[in-house]
Amino acid sequence: MAITHVRPDDRLHLQSIASLFGASSKIVTVTGTGISTKAGIPDFRSKNGFYSLGHRRLFYSSVLSDPERRPLFYNGITKMRQVVKCASLTRTHRFILSLRDAGKLVRDYTQNIDCLEEKVGLSTDLRKGPGSRSRFCRKYRSRHIRGQHQVDHEPRLQENNRGVECVLLHGFLRRLRCSNCFSTCCWNKDGREAKTLAGQEPPCPSCAEISEARTAAGKRATAIGTLRPDIVLYDEQDPWADSISAIARHDLLQRPDVLLIIGTSLATHGVKHLVKDFAKIIHKRAGKVVFVNLTEPARNWDGVIDYWVEWDCDV
Repeated sequence: MAITHVRPDDRLHLQSIASLFGASSKIVTVTGTGISTKAGIPDFRSKNGFYSLGHRRLFYSSVLSDPERRPLFYNGITKMRQVVKCASLTRTHRFILSLRDAGKLVRDYTQNIDCLEEKVGLSTDLRKGPGSRSRFCRKYRSRHIRGQHQVDHEPRLQENNRGVECVLLHGFLRRLRCSNCFSTCCWNKDGREAKTLAGQEPPCPSCAEISEARTAAGKRATAIGTLRPDIVLYDEQDPWADSISAIARHDLLQRPDVLLIIGTSLATHGVKHLVKDFAKIIHKRAGKVVFVNLTEPARNWDGVIDYWVEWDCDV
């Protein structure tokens, strides 16, 4: 079926969409940078976005092995983090929280790395697993691979535990991650923010501690890794991919009846598959997929998206 185009003055369709949310008990949301622009965070593709400022090539994985672009990446991503720290919450973030508080939110999946969802009160810790809203999740175990390093999580969940409420699909700016031992650490300590702002790669304190302990014991020193933002760059494997896939499979079994997509162009491969998987389940239940964005979805989304609301998401 063709996508129904809904404009701000189309009160009939807007009321139908509002009624969907009123009647639904299981809603999944997928969000992108468009929901954070009202918080003062530039997006990536608009006229004044980061791409237009010359940062497009800085978000590909190859930047970490390029000695010319790497300092620009560290400087640019640190400036972005400083903008994020001062950002305020938007009406859209609060709307998603209201779905959670009403018991309607199955999960929020976001492409954003600004962690504003945490500021509004949503849990973003993937180690909590999908929660235990239903019989499908009494135990949860995930395993993900960071390079050659394997990490196992086996949290003990209690009944009615919500688990992680917002899944950060592309990581976050909150912490730094070591390229060697994969441990994470705070960005604010030991002058790390000043170093990254200057385009430098701070050394990993965990690696340094291990190496110092070895040399003190008369053993050979080990390599000390460098710290990088704990985000997922283009063409880079997500170290939490297995955990995210497990949570998505759990949520598909919940058989949601509405999918709300806000502020994303749906350009990335993983998000495309995520949306199509949820849409297939939702349509089997005669549910609807609502896309809120100022940019028209591509024609190949016919049969996947039901409504395109051409409007500012906060409004």
